Amino acid sequence: MTRLLTRTNHTRLSGARVPLVAAIVAALTLSAGAQTRIEPHKNRYSPQQDVQLGRQAATEVRGKMPMLDDERTESFIEAIGERLVAEIPDHLDQPAFRYSFEVVNLKEINAFALPGGPMFLHRGMIEAARTDGEVAGVMAHELGHVILRHGTAQATKGQKFQVGAIAGQVLGAIVGGRAGSVISQGSQVGLGVYFMKYGREYEREADLLGAQIMARAGYDPRHMANMFRTIERQGGGRGPEWLSDHPNPGNRYEAIVREADTLEVRGRAPQDEIERVHARLARLSPAPTSAQVAREQQRRQTGSAGTTARGSRSR
Repeated sequence: MTRLLTRTNHTRLSGARVPLVAAIVAALTLSAGAQTRIEPHKNRYSPQQDVQLGRQAATEVRGKMPMLDDERTESFIEAIGERLVAEIPDHLDQPAFRYSFEVVNLKEINAFALPGGPMFLHRGMIEAARTDGEVAGVMAHELGHVILRHGTAQATKGQKFQVGAIAGQVLGAIVGGRAGSVISQGSQVGLGVYFMKYGREYEREADLLGAQIMARAGYDPRHMANMFRTIERQGGGRGPEWLSDHPNPGNRYEAIVREADTLEVRGRAPQDEIERVHARLARLSPAPTSAQVAREQQRRQTGSAGTTARGSRSR
C-alpha cells in the first residue's frame, strides 16, 4: 500500500538543543566550512504540474513494472523516506508535493524519483547496499532531484510540453534500454532525455543537497559516497544502470566527502535494519531482470495483436 507524505505530516526528528550547546555546535560547524547553498533553477512549470506529471508516470510504473509488494521491505524504505522528507530545508519545501516510496522487483541496481514526490527503488539496489545509510544516500540523492524540480527545470530549457501527454515517455526514459522502448510505445511526445537524464550540474546539486539532508536526518553523508563505490564494484566492468544514467565525474566521491566535512550529523538514525531486510529478501523468489520483463511484455503484446487480428478475420 502506497503511503503519501507531505512535510506537514511530520515534525522535525531532531530534538531541541540547549542554546549554549547549539551555539558551540554551530561554531564548530562553521569552523569546518559552510555548507554549499543550492538554489532551484528557472522553471516554467508549477509545482502542481510536477505533482500531476509524477502521479501519471507513477501509475505507469505500477502498471508496467513488477512491484515487490513486500510489507517488511516497504516499511524499511518508508521509514528512511520519512526521516529524509522531514529534513527538507524550509526554503526548498513544496507543500503541494506528495512523497511516496516503493520497491520495484527488478534485479538491476537502479533507483528513480518522479516530479512531485514518487520514488521507486529497485530490489537490486537494496540488495547491493551494505548499510542503512547507503540506502538513505541513494534516496537522499533522488530526493534532491525532486526538491530542486530538476525534471521540469530541464524541460523548461526546451519547448513547452503538455504535461498530460508525457507520462509514458518519462517512464521510458527512466527505465531505458529494451524495456524502456516497450513501455514508451504509444506515447504522444518524444521527450527522450528531457526529464530524467540529468547532466553533471544537476547530479552535483542532488549529491550535495542529498548529503545535507542526510546529515540533518542523522545519517553520515559519507555513506552516499560509499554507495557509489559499492555499486561500481557490484556492477562489474560494464557498470550498473543507475550510474550509467547519472554522469559520474572523477571527483564525485571526493566532492561528497568534502561537503560532509562541513556538516553536523544530528543524532543517529537506525543503522541495523538492512541485515533483516536482506534476510527477508533472500527468502523470496529471485527478482527478474528488466530484459526478462521486456520480453514478457512483448510476448503478451504479440499474443494480444494476434488474437485481435484473428478476431477481425473471423468477422
